[in-house]
Amino acid sequence: MLFGTKNGSSRAWLATIVFLLSTHVLTVYGEEEKTIDAYIGDAAPYLHHSCESAWDASGQNAEEYVAIINRFVAIIFINHDFDIQRLADAPEADQEQLKVLFYDEIGERCAADSQKLLVSVVENSLVHAFDVMKGRSG
Repeated sequence: MLFGTKNGSSRAWLATIVFLLSTHVLTVYGEEEKTIDAYIGDAAPYLHHSCESAWDASGQNAEEYVAIINRFVAIIFINHDFDIQRLADAPEADQEQLKVLFYDEIGERCAADSQKLLVSVVENSLVHAFDVMKGRSG
């Protein structure tokens, strides 16, 4: 089981996912403006997947797995009314810290229980990362 192990190959896989996420997560918001229904429609086919089954559904392809996660990120930003412009305007170092917190949290939560719904893991991880960053900024 990929997510439940603590061996080197799982860590290498996670590092690949973290790198890909860090280069793609804000790309979601550079696209033409979509409706909320369009974002939900993009994510709907994946909402039932656990961490592990999403990996399998991606064909064990890291870029496709990231694309699944990014579908959720867009909806979570809308659902929580996160200020995308504020994030885009934040110093690059703050953006990087947020990414690292977010990706580490996804990895830890999926490693702890690969059967958790991935959308829930992504949502909780993003909220956690924002909360930590908010606490650091005062």
